[in-house]
Amino acid sequence: MELENKELCKKCGGYCCKKSGCDYFVSDFEDLSYKGLLEILSTGNVSVVSFVKFEKLKNGKLTLTPMLYLRARNKDRDVIDLISIKKECSMLKKDGCSYKLSERPSGGVNLVPMGNKLKCFPKVDILEEIYKWKDYQKSLSRIVKRYTGLSVDAKIREDVYNLFKEIMDEEFDNVAIEERIDVLGMAKELIKIYPEEAKKAIIDVKKKIKL
Repeated sequence: MELENKELCKKCGGYCCKKSGCDYFVSDFEDLSYKGLLEILSTGNVSVVSFVKFEKLKNGKLTLTPMLYLRARNKDRDVIDLISIKKECSMLKKDGCSYKLSERPSGGVNLVPMGNKLKCFPKVDILEEIYKWKDYQKSLSRIVKRYTGLSVDAKIREDVYNLFKEIMDEEFDNVAIEERIDVLGMAKELIKIYPEEAKKAIIDVKKKIKL
């Protein structure tokens, strides 16, 4: 099973890299202490992101639970990037990834190239790898607070507000069609959980249009 085939990747133009940066696995790092995480983020090539799981409570109310983890930084995104429209990986260059195969996030190495964006497939379940970050949630939450001054919940609310604004402003330049579909689907769920953030975004976008 070939993990790197530059000719096949060139054929499709690195479509997966244009959709988003790769996810890091816990196994990619030797030191995931609080200090170690700060050193990783200091490179400027990595972001703290979140996978959100939607759940309906017994009372019928929809809620979400974030799982914080690390991902290669997307273009135009910050070091703390919990919820946003995914964009092209910042490590993607004209001739491909700026990292050697041995340096790449395992989320990228995990993808077996087939020369067609619809046929490339992962070796292992990416969600299983994301949930291995469970033991590092406390340290990652501290880092969110350190960088933003906000709790994880408050930062997600801020990101959701900005997400609604970007959607209404149709800020989809360099955004893959699959990501557009995914983010619009997610927005339908987020508006049920964060109606105030959605309302504020609508008001602010309307104000900007009138100016």
